[in-house]
Amino acid sequence: MLVISKENIIDYLKKHIPDFDTSIPVTVSQIGEGCEEEDGDGYVNFIFRVSTEKEAYVLKQGLPLARMTRQPIAMYRNKLEYDSMRIRYAIVPEYTPALKFQDEENNIFVMEDVSHLKIARFQFNKNKMFSDFGRQCGDCMARTEFYTSEYYLSREEYRQLQTKFDNTPLRKIMEDGMFMDRFGCETMDQSLGENFEDFARQITDDSRFVTERFKLRRSFMSHADALIHADLHSSNVFASEEEMKVIDMEFSFMGPFGYDLGYMTGNLISQYCAACFKPFDSEAERKEFKAYLLATIKCMFRTYFLTFTECWNQDVKKRYQGQDGLRRSIFDEVMVEAPGYAAIVNWFRAASPIPYPDFDVIENTDARRLATTLSLLIDWQMMFQRYQFVSVDDLVDMILFVEAEFMKRL
Repeated sequence: MLVISKENIIDYLKKHIPDFDTSIPVTVSQIGEGCEEEDGDGYVNFIFRVSTEKEAYVLKQGLPLARMTRQPIAMYRNKLEYDSMRIRYAIVPEYTPALKFQDEENNIFVMEDVSHLKIARFQFNKNKMFSDFGRQCGDCMARTEFYTSEYYLSREEYRQLQTKFDNTPLRKIMEDGMFMDRFGCETMDQSLGENFEDFARQITDDSRFVTERFKLRRSFMSHADALIHADLHSSNVFASEEEMKVIDMEFSFMGPFGYDLGYMTGNLISQYCAACFKPFDSEAERKEFKAYLLATIKCMFRTYFLTFTECWNQDVKKRYQGQDGLRRSIFDEVMVEAPGYAAIVNWFRAASPIPYPDFDVIENTDARRLATTLSLLIDWQMMFQRYQFVSVDDLVDMILFVEAEFMKRL
C-alpha cells in the first residue's frame, strides 16, 4: 500500500491526472500543519492540499490508524465516504465538492479544494453571519434524505443502500460515544470547577435523562429512513455568503430523518449560548448575532419541511401519492426527535473535557462556565419539552425562556 506524503504526492497526482500541470509552481500542504480555523482538525485521516494557479485538489487517504490518536479504525471508510459523496453530488451538487477520482487499492480519493470558503464554526466564533446558511442547510438535508428514502427509491435500491451503508464499526463510535459514555470520558471539564462538575453530573446521571438518551439511541440505531451524514457539525461545513459545501462523510449510514437537522441545530444552540457571554464590541452586535442564530435555526427547520414537501409532491412513489397524513407523521416525528438529537450533541460535548471550540473561544473561565451551564440547561429542557413542540417556533421560544430565567438568577 502506498502511503502518500508531501514528497511523493505530486508524482502520484501526475500519474492519476496526466494533464495536471507541474510546469508551474505547485503548493503542497498537509491538513493539520496550519491552524485549525483554516484546516479543520484532520483528526482521523491524512489529508493534503495540492494547488497551482490553475487548479486545486484535496487528497484524502484512510490508513489503518487514526492520524491523531493512532488507534485502529476501519479501513473501508475511505471508499464508503467516496460513495456517499458520489450519491450526494448526484442529488445536491451545489452543496458537495466535486470528485476527481478514487484509488481503492490505496484508500485514496481526490476532490476539489473548497478552501476558498471558510469553515462555518470558526467564522461563527468570530461572529460572522452567513445570511443563507439556514436555507442552504435545510435544503441540502431535505433533498438528500428524500431522494435516498424508500418514498422515492425502489424497494431494491433502498435495500441496497441499507446494505452498502451499514457502516457498523463507525456507527458504534457514535452509538456509544454520543448517547452513552461521552466518548469514554469519566470526568467533566475540570477547568470549570467543582460546582460545574456537580451540576453537570446531576443532568448526566439523572435516570430520566438517561432514559431519553437511550430512547434516542434506539431511533439512531434502528430507523433506516435515509442516507444521513451523521456527523454534520459546523466544522464540516464550508461557507461563504453565496456558497456552502459539506465535507467529511465517512460516518454516513442509513439513519433517521431529522438526525442531521438536530446535529446542526445543537451546534447553533451552543453558538447561541456562547454569544450570551463572550465579548462583543457592543451589546447591539451581541443582540444582532444572537437573533441571527435563532433565525437560522428557524429557517433551517422551515426549509427542511418545505423542501421535503416539494420533493414529495413532485417525486413520491405512486403508492404514496395523496398520503399527506403519512408525510405529516414523518414531520411530527422529526419535530420531536431533532431537538432531542440537538440536546445529545451539546450534552456530550458540554459535559466532558473534550475541547469544544464554540465555548473554548471564551477566554474568561467564569464566562465560559456560564455559557456551558446555560447550554446544559437548554439541553435538559429541550430533552423533555420536545414532545410538546408543534413547530420550530416552540423550540426557539423554549431557548429564549431558559435564557431569560437563567439571566434572572445571575
